Amino acid sequence: MKKIICIILLHSLLLLASNEMIFINNLEVAKQQAVQKNKKILLMLTQESCPTCEYMENIAFEDKILAHYMQQNFLLVKLDINKDTIPSYLNVYGTPTFYVLTSQGEKQGRPIVGGGTAEAFLQRLKTYQ
Repeated sequence: MKKIICIILLHSLLLLASNEMIFINNLEVAKQQAVQKNKKILLMLTQESCPTCEYMENIAFEDKILAHYMQQNFLLVKLDINKDTIPSYLNVYGTPTFYVLTSQGEKQGRPIVGGGTAEAFLQRLKTYQ
């Protein structure tokens, strides 16, 4: 019985850990990994003291359905507009600004500017598939 309980607890911990969003902070590295994993890139342009960025990270991205979808379909990249080098072909319309990019770094569709609920953001992301 103890073994079964331990297995269930271990499985639960692994599920919780797998929902952790891991963002890369280097677009060139992300492109290489995106090619290897055959995924698109979801790039989040952010900055410190951005309340909408904090909402997305601390509230919206905590939604298990959204987090799972993002992790399964995209390589996640986060760049700070004041600290990181932003490619010149990407415009910052405010923070957060999200771009869906091919594995080569080419823009797909229009950027997503601002935040939203997990459900609304998920619906926007699904339009890029």
